[in-house]
Amino acid sequence: MKNPVTQLWHCCRWWLQLQKDGFFTPSDAMLQIGRVILPSRFAYRRAGRRLQQVADIQPLGKDLHRIRLLEHPLHFYWSGRIDNNLYFLIEQELDSSNPHCYITPPIQLHPESRVIDVGACEGLFALRLLKEKRCDRIVCFEPLATMAQLIRRAARENHVENQLKVESLAASDQSGPVMLVATENPDACRIERCEGAPSKADATAVRLDDYLKENQLKLSPKDLIKIDAEGADLAVLEGASRTIREHHPQIAVTTYHADHHVSKIARLLRELNPGYRFRLKGFSHWTTKPRPVLLQASSLPLEDAG
Repeated sequence: MKNPVTQLWHCCRWWLQLQKDGFFTPSDAMLQIGRVILPSRFAYRRAGRRLQQVADIQPLGKDLHRIRLLEHPLHFYWSGRIDNNLYFLIEQELDSSNPHCYITPPIQLHPESRVIDVGACEGLFALRLLKEKRCDRIVCFEPLATMAQLIRRAARENHVENQLKVESLAASDQSGPVMLVATENPDACRIERCEGAPSKADATAVRLDDYLKENQLKLSPKDLIKIDAEGADLAVLEGASRTIREHHPQIAVTTYHADHHVSKIARLLRELNPGYRFRLKGFSHWTTKPRPVLLQASSLPLEDAG
């Protein structure tokens, strides 16, 4: 059971460490702080009630469900057990007060923007952006073949298949075979290289720099790289270092998978582009101890960033 005092102490320690850099404001640190401090059962019960209000869940077979959003004209597919955590996944896409929401300011997309979605999972982020005409094209990286196929299916049925490309690949700092280590504990999920043991590989990893060059995709400051890569977030950025240094795309990257990530990610991005403005948001309530959730970076002029 959570100890509110301990949880609050962890949050205060993180904020004192990071606020000196000027991108972790008190208001952003306090986003949904009640979920972090209070017992999980309160947020979980409310999530169950809200899930019934926002989604129609249709079972299609063993561990496969069609999820239709009741207030938005789109649907997606979910492979696996349905529980109240599904609401948190939906909420982070639809509620700007959720610290996991990727496209709050300073991120600003335009109708001509391109998006690289690393760790697309069920594809709701990509489907929503295209249905709402917030960008022009999206490339999704989803190493789990089953989920990648479900994204393609949902894209066809939502009539955005011509704007969405799904790669059944992982992104990292090196290309080659990798193992996907997934657990119920978000702290323990990770991607591991299969050095000397390619037969154990679950997927293939690529460097974003190499992928973008090979596919003749050139990003700009109006484009976005979104990353939620199960602990490989820093490695993804290192594999995109040339693109970030030369073209300054916007970045929205999760920072809660490991203690050292937020500081190392911020340092790397500052080195690659000193012109980035940063925003750090919220604390995770689903990990063993709270950590900062999401770092955003943009070099767009203030009048464009909203």
